[in-house]
Amino acid sequence: MPKSLKTLSRIQKFKIDEQRKLLVEKQAEEERIINNLKQLEQRYNEEKLFVQENPNIGDFGLYTKRYLEIKQEQEECLSLVREQIEAIRDKISEMFKEQKTFDIVDREREKANRKELEQKEQKLLDEVGTNAYIKHHDENNT
Repeated sequence: MPKSLKTLSRIQKFKIDEQRKLLVEKQAEEERIINNLKQLEQRYNEEKLFVQENPNIGDFGLYTKRYLEIKQEQEECLSLVREQIEAIRDKISEMFKEQKTFDIVDREREKANRKELEQKEQKLLDEVGTNAYIKHHDENNT
């Protein structure tokens, strides 16, 4: 592989690794948001039970309103993170395609170099054989 192609390949692998790290971070963020939503739901259900058992304490309507606002914000964040995850996955997929192209080009170049070397070796062997034949033929005729 020529140096420029090797360099491109190394750079591409580095970029893929960076995108993978970013993907892991975004997946962890997604998991945190999901856990936050579960905890929020659990707290809401606990408050709802408390209010059912103690109907004259506080205004559950305001609590529900704030719960729904927070839940909506968290769901919007989750949606955004999932879009980012999908975009990163698409980018990684595209980068892998480019990396595969580098690998194919490298293999084809190696194949061509091997074929050229084999042809040179065969030409040399043919020349050696021809010279040996001529030498042997000349010795027999004299």
